[in-house]
Amino acid sequence: MSIRPDKVSLMSIFSLPKSVFALAFIIAVALSGTVHNAQANTVILFPEAPASLSWMSQKASDVMASRLSKAGYMVKDTSTVLNRIGMPAQSNRTAILSQSDAIRATIGNGFIIFIEYDEWMEPGMRSLSMRLAAQIYTTSNGFVSSWVEPSQVILIPENCNQNCLDGLLLPELEAQADSLASSIVQVLKRPTGSSDRASDGDGTPIQTFKVELIDLDNDEMLELIDLMEHEFPGFVAITQTESRSPRLRFTYHTTVTAQKLNEWLRVSLMEIGIDPDTDAALQVKSGSISVKRYDSIESRGSTGNTLKFN
Repeated sequence: MSIRPDKVSLMSIFSLPKSVFALAFIIAVALSGTVHNAQANTVILFPEAPASLSWMSQKASDVMASRLSKAGYMVKDTSTVLNRIGMPAQSNRTAILSQSDAIRATIGNGFIIFIEYDEWMEPGMRSLSMRLAAQIYTTSNGFVSSWVEPSQVILIPENCNQNCLDGLLLPELEAQADSLASSIVQVLKRPTGSSDRASDGDGTPIQTFKVELIDLDNDEMLELIDLMEHEFPGFVAITQTESRSPRLRFTYHTTVTAQKLNEWLRVSLMEIGIDPDTDAALQVKSGSISVKRYDSIESRGSTGNTLKFN
């Protein structure tokens, strides 16, 4: 249960000389392409949260809108769009998606993104957990992807009033919203990246792998993901991230084979201090990757001198 209170917070060109007409025609075609691209890059954000958390959800939406705008996306005002199609401002997801044709007629080809914010407290604990997630659809009502930011735990000091709590939560919320928007930008670049027929610009098929990292510490997870994202050739995107300690799950999109990923992951694990033969179990198959760190009890240990000790 949340401890937060509610907050209300054309001149004709046909008479022109041929050379000028040709130039004008080229410009017109270029502009039409620009308009099309702008429509295709249109985004509308719908914050979703319990009534008592609506202010936090809206704050996350504002941060994400700013980040998406900087990335070149045209973010439409939610209330204006809903008013144009005759829907109330507090419409739920089902109602909004049922009017996707009307939304498309209003904003053109683009994306509908639902932003989910939630927070909770464990009984008897002076800490609050918060999570931000997104569900992405096209304006033609097609589901694209979902993304969940890892949950953040905020420790609450003694005698922390509402202003104190806001001061602790808002920086974390803004950081999560910025991170979520960055991830969404990568997803929107390849909205069909998870389909079997997807390919990169050269026609190379894109493979998807369900990845699960188990019992790695936070630094090890971050280092491994950083290598997979920034140094593995063929990387396309990481989507559908979900963190539930001690597990981290995500979908990895790439143009390389499982065999190559197995080779590179072995090298990467060694690079971050994990021996894939003795410290962890690495399994790479078509469509799935699993890395499970052994604890001290499970460790396989050395083979020893089996001729002397058997």
